[in-house]
Amino acid sequence: MKIFIGVTRHPDKVKRELYPKYGQDGTLTEVGPFASRIEALNWLALLKSRISNVEEVIPYSDRGKDDLWFGFTFEQQK
Repeated sequence: MKIFIGVTRHPDKVKRELYPKYGQDGTLTEVGPFASRIEALNWLALLKSRISNVEEVIPYSDRGKDDLWFGFTFEQQK
């Protein structure tokens, strides 16, 4: 199993971006909202330190610093 993690301001776009690339047979978990990008990135760093075999998904042109942010994990079945 491979795990993809990331943060975004647009959680509605996550499925549209991940499913075509990695398939729909995985498990998507969404968390948040976080009050800021920094809080979301801290969550991301914590997960990366605790989970092995993880690949980070780069946010989709999300640069707002003070908007609400969301985290997600996607477990791809092999």
